[in-house]
Amino acid sequence: MNAKILFLMLGIISSAFKSQVGINTKNPQATLDVNGDVMIRKVDTLATPENGSRILVLSNNNTINQIDADHLLTPKIIVKGLGGTGFSLLSISLLNGWLQVSFPTLEIDDGNNYSLSQQEFITPKTGIYNVYFFLEMASLLSASTTGIGIFKIGISGNITLLCEESFANINVLGIGVSPPTRSTQTIVKLNKGDKITFGMRGVVLSNISLLANSNAQFSILQER
Repeated sequence: MNAKILFLMLGIISSAFKSQVGINTKNPQATLDVNGDVMIRKVDTLATPENGSRILVLSNNNTINQIDADHLLTPKIIVKGLGGTGFSLLSISLLNGWLQVSFPTLEIDDGNNYSLSQQEFITPKTGIYNVYFFLEMASLLSASTTGIGIFKIGISGNITLLCEESFANINVLGIGVSPPTRSTQTIVKLNKGDKITFGMRGVVLSNISLLANSNAQFSILQER
């Protein structure tokens, strides 16, 4: 037997009684303390733990720990909806004066988390989300106060206006108008089952012609 291998084996056996084994160190500070490179030639494939995946990480004090890797291995949730000439308002009142916006097209929704029938994003997992909403009308608006808003619908059904952008009208040649664009954005913590939807106010269904040739879009990105 190679003398170096024999020496290493004897060192490990003798160190076992101390409950600490050192390789290239005479003063091990852990159960196995390796002073040098480590090569692992084969690792058996293990079944995924019932409570999630695990990965090994090197911490600041040079010890190896395992952490929950689900948030690293699971793709982030991304949804993007578009509304061109098909953008419309539903007769669903979110809060006083607010009507729900309908987006006919989803450009991105890999996890199928946005319901086109309900026009709601249904949160699949608790996390922090970045939500953005943009609307551009085809011309200056004559409505007195036109605004867009992002709404959260809790599991219990309660509706909360998270953020909004509205402009009161200004007079141009004696006619009350306001700028044609609106945008609003927020970062919010959502629990699994919470819903996000989008609303508009200042335009009534009887004056729906204002939406002709207008454009709207939204995006939802899971931050963590």
